[in-house]
Amino acid sequence: MLRPDVRAHDFLVAESKAMRAVANQVAAYADGDAPVLICGEHGTGRELVARVLHQRGPRGRGRFVAVRPTFEGSDVPLVDGDDACERARRALRAAAGGTLLVKDVSDLSSPSQKTLKRAIRDRRSAAADAPDVQVVATADVDVDHAVEAQIVSRELYDLFAARRIEVPPLRDRIDDLPTLFERWIRHYSAETGRTKPTVSTRAHERLSAYPWPGNVAELKSIARRLLVRVSRSRIEAGDVDEVLPVVATRVPLEDLAFEEMVKSKLAGLLARIDGYPVSDLYEKVVARVERPLFDLVLAHTGGNQVKAAEILGLNRNTLRKKLADLGMQKKKKSTGREDRALDEA
Repeated sequence: MLRPDVRAHDFLVAESKAMRAVANQVAAYADGDAPVLICGEHGTGRELVARVLHQRGPRGRGRFVAVRPTFEGSDVPLVDGDDACERARRALRAAAGGTLLVKDVSDLSSPSQKTLKRAIRDRRSAAADAPDVQVVATADVDVDHAVEAQIVSRELYDLFAARRIEVPPLRDRIDDLPTLFERWIRHYSAETGRTKPTVSTRAHERLSAYPWPGNVAELKSIARRLLVRVSRSRIEAGDVDEVLPVVATRVPLEDLAFEEMVKSKLAGLLARIDGYPVSDLYEKVVARVERPLFDLVLAHTGGNQVKAAEILGLNRNTLRKKLADLGMQKKKKSTGREDRALDEA
């Protein structure tokens, strides 16, 4: 989190062509009116873009309320006996006059999607009891597949589709990396009361050569670790080598062995969950490996679950149960995952 006296716009670095396009969209959509969808990989700074959107528009003096897919957040605490729909209504009221950010919209439960859709439509029609709030949502890069799979309702997506911002991964905006890194070093230096150390050219070269699977969230973590570890007035290439995963600095991500690729991705994930109450990481990682595996095998068998079970070496009933648990049955029932702390960015 940024200090209260720091504006989000200070960290929206747009020296690369890809991020200049994002900055132009932010300027175009900062009227505080229609819903906005911000897509990108985890850790790319989607919430940062949402905060800049809020601060630059006419709602900048109003509240910015950020909630998880269960509509819980610091401004919308849990209340005994309530449900996601009631929390959604409380979140909308809490953000009245400002902006409501709904994180990871693909994980909204079906009832919550209906509540959010109704709220947006009521505001459009100027309904008397509709909260005056701009709704912004974040989503993964594969949100279109979620719509096709009916995990996200087409009607809800269409309310956002006209204003969709694609935040590029850090590896596609390397021109921004030196400035981003310097700003985070300055930020953490101010937090700790230290004089900001300089960063050598070779250290910047090391940082630029790394593929950044954890995106800007991982860059922030690396900046913080370097500031803690290096007591000198200058950060050198050797200091960077000591904190970056070695395999990822020497081999392009797409050329890694499968096990090393997973290890590299998990390294970035672990760097992002510091401070979050995560207790079921094993189940979450396994689920995310199973989903694409089942998708590909079922596509290979034309949807034949008996053949798919044979290829996977699973009992057919076991496969059917796993597909149901993952929401991958032909008739999908959308359920919001309640803990996305390890993915927030």
